[in-house]
Amino acid sequence: MTKRKNGAQIGHENVELVKSWIAERNFHRDWHEYAFNNRINRKALAQELDFARSVCVQNHAVRQLLEEAEGYWFQKKDEDKKSHEAARERAEKKASIQNSNNSALISRVAELEAENRDLNNRLKAFELQQAMIEGGSPGFKI
Repeated sequence: MTKRKNGAQIGHENVELVKSWIAERNFHRDWHEYAFNNRINRKALAQELDFARSVCVQNHAVRQLLEEAEGYWFQKKDEDKKSHEAARERAEKKASIQNSNNSALISRVAELEAENRDLNNRLKAFELQQAMIEGGSPGFKI
């Protein structure tokens, strides 16, 4: 005759099953496959571990383990989302500053190009005058 387990023993076994299941999910990082409304899908969990769904509610240790895992797995998304949003805002601010700097540099380059054209035109005029003087044009003597 085999000895049957009492409720406390079954409850302890269920806690150990859930602990190992959570450790396995953490190792494989596949908890998103068990997500349902940012919570662990109790039905899928109960089917996989072969116990009743009520264990997830009635066994306080199991319920606490699941709530801790949910807090880590699904609330972390909110934190990640906030940090990504802050990083995006910093990147946008940096990009806008860079764009304004680029605009200022483009304006300065345009000013310098205009000044360069003007100076080149003046230089050509002086070179023509120099050529006329050296060529002995009427009215110019060296």
